[in-house]
Amino acid sequence: AFGNAKTAHNNNSSRFGKFIQVNYLESGIVRGAVVEKYLLEKSRLVSQEKDERNYHVFYYLLLGVSEEERQEFQLKQPEDYFYLNQHNLKIEDGEDLKHDFERLKQAMEMVGFLPATKKQIFSVLSAILYLGNVTYKKRATGRDEGLEVGPPEVLDTLSQLLKVKREILVEVLTKRKTVTANDKLILPYSLSEAITARDSMAKSLYSALFDWIVLRINHALLNKKDMEESVSCLSIGVLDIFGFEDFERNSFEQFCINYANEQLQYYFNQHIFKLEQEEYQSEGISWHNIDYTDNVGCIHLISKKPTGLFYLLDEESK
Repeated sequence: AFGNAKTAHNNNSSRFGKFIQVNYLESGIVRGAVVEKYLLEKSRLVSQEKDERNYHVFYYLLLGVSEEERQEFQLKQPEDYFYLNQHNLKIEDGEDLKHDFERLKQAMEMVGFLPATKKQIFSVLSAILYLGNVTYKKRATGRDEGLEVGPPEVLDTLSQLLKVKREILVEVLTKRKTVTANDKLILPYSLSEAITARDSMAKSLYSALFDWIVLRINHALLNKKDMEESVSCLSIGVLDIFGFEDFERNSFEQFCINYANEQLQYYFNQHIFKLEQEEYQSEGISWHNIDYTDNVGCIHLISKKPTGLFYLLDEESK
C-alpha cells in the first residue's frame, strides 16, 4: 500500500527496492525476518506522468474510510487534491478500495499497530495531501518582500493534522534559515523556491513515515527468543527490485531506477552463474552450464568512463 503504485505498464509496480532475509533453523522452522528497503521513489508523491497514479495508500484512504473517519482526518475526494489530480484521475472499474483499506487495517493490526498509531499515520497521510493544496502569491504592495501563503483553511487543517502551530507552519513554508559563522539569517523564499520547499516537506514526511513503518515491521518480525539466547540461524535472502519500466521517453528518475536494476542483475549474474559455475567446473562436478544474458554492455553504455551517459551528462551539466 505504501510503496507500490499504478504506472502506465503495471497496476502494482514497486517503487522501492527491498531485501528480505528470512531466518530459519536447521529443522526448517522459520525464526523471524528482517526487511531492508532501498531508494523509495519520492518524486511520485508530488507529480506523476500521464496514466500514472500516486501511492496506493492515498486512494485506499480516501475511498475506503467510513464517514466518521472522513471527518476525523478531514478527508476530501481524490479530485480535490493537487497531488492526486494533475492528469485525468482514473479509478479503474472493479477496484474495491473499501476492501483494500480494510485489508490494510487488518495487516497493520497483525504487526502490532495500535488504533492510536493508525490514526496518527492516517493524519500524516491526510496532511501530505493538503500540503499539495498550499498556494503562494507574491505580495503586491509594501516594501516587505516575500510571499503570501494560503488558503487559510488549508493552513488551519494542516496545523491541526500535524499538531504544529500555524505561525511555525507559515514560517517554514515561506522562509529559510541560513547559519553563517557568526549569525543566523532568515531569508524569504522566491516563488519557485517556496513550491520546491513545500514539495520537499511532503516528500520528507512520507519518506520518514515509510522508514518508520519498515522499522516497526522489523520489530514485529523479530523472534524474541533469538534476542535472549544466541541461536545459530540459517537464512534465505529474497531481493525484490524496483519496478523496471521501459517507455518511449523515460524520466531521469526512471532511468536511474532501471540502471540500479541492471546493476543488481549484473551482480546476480556474476555470483549465481559465472563464479558458481566456474567453481563447479574446477571441482570436476558433472554440470551443464546455464546460459544467461550478460548485461555488461548495457552498464558500460550508462556508466563507463569517459563515454558513459552519466559522464557525458555530468560534462554537459557543468
